[in-house]
Amino acid sequence: MKPGDKVIAINNKPLPGNDVAPPLVVDREYAIKEVILDSAGNPHLDVGLKSRLSYVSSYETKEPLDRGDTIHWCHPSRFKPA
Repeated sequence: MKPGDKVIAINNKPLPGNDVAPPLVVDREYAIKEVILDSAGNPHLDVGLKSRLSYVSSYETKEPLDRGDTIHWCHPSRFKPA
């Protein structure tokens, strides 16, 4: 998945061990605006959701992601290709 690709949301529930989930609409198409990698190389997607949190962390590494206070980064497992 890369910027410009279209994806369909398939999961808007908190991932195991998490309490918060992004406000995705299941079956809605989103365009990937940006992809960032955590320190272990795991991708996280910006599909245009504004963050209402003070930070968003990587699911795999638990580290805070850059600009997580403004972008609600999403785990790629939440999507399928459009």
